Amino acid sequence: MKKSVFEIATERMLTLLESGTNPWRKTWSTSANQPPMNYANKRIYSGINFFLLSMFENSYWMTYKQIVQRNGHVKKGAKSEIVFYWLWTYFDANGKRTKNENEAVKKIPNLRYYRVFNAPDIEGIEFKYPDPPQLKPNEKYHHCEQLIESTGALIKHINSNQPYYNFVKDFINMPTIGSFDNSDFYYSTLFHELGHWTGHQSRLNREVPNHYADEKYSKEELVAEMTSAFSCAEMGIDNNDLTGNQAAYLQGWIKALKGDTKLIITAASAAQKAFNFIAANFSKPIQKPILETAATNT
Repeated sequence: MKKSVFEIATERMLTLLESGTNPWRKTWSTSANQPPMNYANKRIYSGINFFLLSMFENSYWMTYKQIVQRNGHVKKGAKSEIVFYWLWTYFDANGKRTKNENEAVKKIPNLRYYRVFNAPDIEGIEFKYPDPPQLKPNEKYHHCEQLIESTGALIKHINSNQPYYNFVKDFINMPTIGSFDNSDFYYSTLFHELGHWTGHQSRLNREVPNHYADEKYSKEELVAEMTSAFSCAEMGIDNNDLTGNQAAYLQGWIKALKGDTKLIITAASAAQKAFNFIAANFSKPIQKPILETAATNT
């Protein structure tokens, strides 16, 4: 039986988890110190693509068509990677298909994919990389503080070593930055809590888990982890640290994903919305992500 696109995406993520790789930690390529990007149009991949393509050392990707158009070629034996996207079908008031989105009264999304090649597998094209940001440990990062301030989130430093978001009273509690091993870990944790903060009913209105054993809890935690990954990548923060037992941590996500083949796609989509909400009022321009239509395959 042919596998669904959701099953393909979940299997690829499970392969990483079962090999001991955490896909939503240190989720940007180190060679260019930036998120995975289509080099031809400079658009950053989002959602599930962000995590799957970030596992590679090089952050630049192109379709075969884009490579040929630029007089490049793919190295012999090179393997392509999958990029997932939503293909929308539109229906008008009479129930007939239409290509005009403005005429549509009903929209049905279908998950599809196409293939891309990583820069090291491409010859004949000279890739240019940006200089990595210079961040000092154990200090507040001005650009991160600006992003956090722009959200308007209420952040408290109650006498506690436990970071958390209070869904009822709508505030984030954070230990002081000096309580963390380094500044990067502080900000990755704070971005995680900001991910939860976006789910409040006055913002993105996500379902709130009732208790830790609730299935909603696993999804909400995954959304927050991925939101932190998106934010860290945008800010140039190293979020590679793990708390607790890494093996148990990864096994928890393996169990959750095996129980729901659509979880990884829906969680990544929710995290992308959360990140976009966090960055909405930030002065630094956020590059438009890729995970919307088949038009990205150009």
